[in-house]
Amino acid sequence: MSLRSHKSNVLCWLSWALLIVVGLLAGGLQAETSAPRVAKNPYANVDWQAVQHFVANLHSHTVYSDGRAEPEQLIHNYAQAGYHILAITDHDNYHTTRSGERETEPTPETTWPWTRWIDQEPGQVWQRNGVETSAFYPELGEQGMLAIRGNELTSDPHMVSLFNECGFTERIRVPNREHDRERFARIRELGGLAYWAHPAHYVPGGHWADRGFSWEEGLDHFGSLIVENDSVLGIELQLGGQRELEEELFDRLLAAHYRDHDLFIKGSDDTHGTSVPETGTLTIVLAEELTEPAVRRALEDGHKFVGSRVATFPFFRGITVDEDAKTISLDIQNHTGVTWIKDGEVHHEGETVAYGAMRDAILRFEVHMDEVKFYSQAFYID
Repeated sequence: MSLRSHKSNVLCWLSWALLIVVGLLAGGLQAETSAPRVAKNPYANVDWQAVQHFVANLHSHTVYSDGRAEPEQLIHNYAQAGYHILAITDHDNYHTTRSGERETEPTPETTWPWTRWIDQEPGQVWQRNGVETSAFYPELGEQGMLAIRGNELTSDPHMVSLFNECGFTERIRVPNREHDRERFARIRELGGLAYWAHPAHYVPGGHWADRGFSWEEGLDHFGSLIVENDSVLGIELQLGGQRELEEELFDRLLAAHYRDHDLFIKGSDDTHGTSVPETGTLTIVLAEELTEPAVRRALEDGHKFVGSRVATFPFFRGITVDEDAKTISLDIQNHTGVTWIKDGEVHHEGETVAYGAMRDAILRFEVHMDEVKFYSQAFYID
């Protein structure tokens, strides 16, 4: 073989070797960049060593709208029942006329301050632009109680407004997108937060069928306005007779919007009675302290779970995302099982789930306490 032929063969072999190496590197890079990752984890910034579990009801009524309890009765009932956070959200424009209720004039005012009805004085009051937004009462309950100022804005669909004094005298019973934009704009202007109240009422199967949407209309109405407004945290679950509707609505809104916009659930019992419901829906708020800044931050960031009253609550000690093993693992005390829901369907049972084979998936989990469920916020696997 001539020297020239030998050199040509060597160069040819080196070229093929170089192409193979480049191909392997490119393939490895492509595999690396296309490997699934947890693109959204609402619990990523929770300091599990510092947070406390605060029990909250963010939606309740007194005789100042269509509730049966006097404000002082409602406040003391929830404090004695072990709640740490309470928002009295009497309807902003409700005129009560039914037998046994106090008749009031339609008013946009909030049921505030609590010192109008109880003897305790707040240890601290928070304000925004000179207007009170919340107060901490150290003598209510074992750890004290954070009172959140709010209203249920009663045009359809209803929305709960928190940390502000927003209210409207006008009540519109037909869903009106422009009026919704007006309400959200006013809440945002006042620095408040909001979420849709009992949204399952407005979709097929809900008991307000005469005031509802089709599924497509409901998803469009709720979803489009949620993504337009950062002050809107998401929707409410009440976990009563319409639980399956609420779960479906949550999963369908997540599928449509969660990739690009935060969307969380809150739990509230929407109490209208004189006692705390035995199986009332509630929110477990993960916050470092019982103050407006800490609780508000937890609500905004999704540091919360939704469930019902039980004798012993689940205790969430940690959520770990292992990007190498492609797993999400839970550390929870006091439960009887965990179910993972992927894209609205049951996917896995157990405290650890693998996501290495998932693509563009929305994942959440449900913690079981016998027959009672506690719902997480959602993860997004990109």
